[in-house]
Amino acid sequence: MVEQTTGFGDSKTWSPKILTEVVGTREQALAKLPDLVSKFIPDHPKLISRRTILRDGDTFMLIARGWSDEYHCVFKVWEVLSDSDNSDKVREKRANR
Repeated sequence: MVEQTTGFGDSKTWSPKILTEVVGTREQALAKLPDLVSKFIPDHPKLISRRTILRDGDTFMLIARGWSDEYHCVFKVWEVLSDSDNSDKVREKRANR
């Protein structure tokens, strides 16, 4: 999951987005996270002059500097507990642990 800054100026908002789904353990999902972070292209800024990637335990942050502003993205691994579009799949995954 990535939460990133979208919009411009006073219209900036914070938007979550699922990047990928990993069927397996939390450790397997965490192992994939650094590669996802390094390849991620944020919505803003369109022209990045500087990328800084930070890590705090299992959480990563990407700071992207554009020509006039900085935007940031936070990456975390989350477990799906429920999803109204896929409730049968979620129950099945939880039962198979």
